[in-house]
Amino acid sequence: MRKGRRSGERLFCWLLWAFVVGIVLTPGLWAAGPALTTISDTVYRADGTAAGGTVLISWPGFQTADGAAVAAGNQSVQIGAGGSFTTQLVPNAGASPAGTYYTIVFQLDDGTVRTEYWSVPATSPATIAGVRTTPGVGVANPAATEQYVNAAVANRALDAAVVHLSGAETISGTKQFAVPPVLPAPVGTNDAASKAYVDGAVANVGAGSYVAKAGDTMTGPLTLAGEPGWLRHVEDRLMVLEKNDVRRSVYDRIVTAAIAFAVSAVMALHGHLGLK
Repeated sequence: MRKGRRSGERLFCWLLWAFVVGIVLTPGLWAAGPALTTISDTVYRADGTAAGGTVLISWPGFQTADGAAVAAGNQSVQIGAGGSFTTQLVPNAGASPAGTYYTIVFQLDDGTVRTEYWSVPATSPATIAGVRTTPGVGVANPAATEQYVNAAVANRALDAAVVHLSGAETISGTKQFAVPPVLPAPVGTNDAASKAYVDGAVANVGAGSYVAKAGDTMTGPLTLAGEPGWLRHVEDRLMVLEKNDVRRSVYDRIVTAAIAFAVSAVMALHGHLGLK
């Protein structure tokens, strides 16, 4: 009896061992879960002291970049002593659908509640700063907090206070350009002109020194292609004066000759009559 019982026990052990070995060695019967990324960091309050409390983590269903299916779920993690925080999550960076994030809610023991979003990479370990992301990129209808919206529009100027690409606008104050602006060809009287336009406009204008029409001084000889107008005027005036002098000379001669003739006639008449 004892011998038969031992044989039965041995047979049972061999069968159990064969079953375990078959499970381990048979492909597909032993499936490992997706790889996890460890997020480890220290959580601080705004005043720099170590935080305490609970971190609520939730996520939608998604498929990892390497094809593993992850069901929607949530978990809570307690913040440890000195603000220490550690958890493990399936990487959702590059997951499908696009824009899949972990939603993280920090519920601190001082009453502070803060929500943020994580994109967990496959590289482990990672820090909170390394996984924190901003939702909205590549997603048609993402959820966004008031803090996110305020931060997104904080650096946007008012439409009425900026210069637009088109339309007539007036700019006040002095503006300095690091690079000269490109100007079209001027049309109006007050249009700005480019250097190329000015160079082209004066290309056919003579170069060198000039004498102003009024209030200028010239030194050295001057060679003229023709007589200037004022010199011609002087010459014409001189000719008029010369003609007047000739006429006056002829008149004087005629008068002198007439007087001489009259004197000669009187003297001849006086001798002829024997007058004394």
